[in-house]
Amino acid sequence: MKLNLKKGYIMSRTRLISALVGIIILLVGAAIYVYNDRPAENFEQVSTSALIGGDFALTDHNGKAVTQDDYKGVKKLVFFGFTNCPAVCPTELYNIATTLDELGAENAKKIQVLFISIDPEQDTPEMMKEYVEAFHDDFIGLTGTVEQVAKAAKAFRVYYAKIPEEDSEIGYTMDHSAYSYLMDENNQYLTHLPPNSEIEDMVVKIREFL
Repeated sequence: MKLNLKKGYIMSRTRLISALVGIIILLVGAAIYVYNDRPAENFEQVSTSALIGGDFALTDHNGKAVTQDDYKGVKKLVFFGFTNCPAVCPTELYNIATTLDELGAENAKKIQVLFISIDPEQDTPEMMKEYVEAFHDDFIGLTGTVEQVAKAAKAFRVYYAKIPEEDSEIGYTMDHSAYSYLMDENNQYLTHLPPNSEIEDMVVKIREFL
């Protein structure tokens, strides 16, 4: 008799545990479904747009002091780099210039490319002017003091660091992130272009916002 009672108790407890496990699985599954069913694009847009972009005070390649407000009313494609960059910057600027050509003259007029130096110790306005105009006549190069550049880079969440390099003529190179940021007419973030993007992909992505 005691054996049957014990056996019945064990079976009842097993059924109870199984039922509880089943309920937990259903609840977890429902939670995952609700989480995944959220509009991810809207979430990304809200979180990213709040992080990228902001105030800056720099000097353009003609020696004029400028801020972000000097470029209101036109979309901007912002890229950070330096004139002694061996490969990444020339490649990205060439791709941006080619993308503008592919978009056509009328669309290209709607976008101002801003190339912001992360090496203000070397990149004078004169050097920036010569450098950017080698890629496109309408590109604008921006530089400034070390503090001004740091503030601009922080606003766009750009990483950069000076790296000692014995083979370099100036004794160092710059390590940096290489994203391009498309900003709207009011200096608000629209989207970004990863480094090494295919030109046709860049054209398609930018055209969405024209």
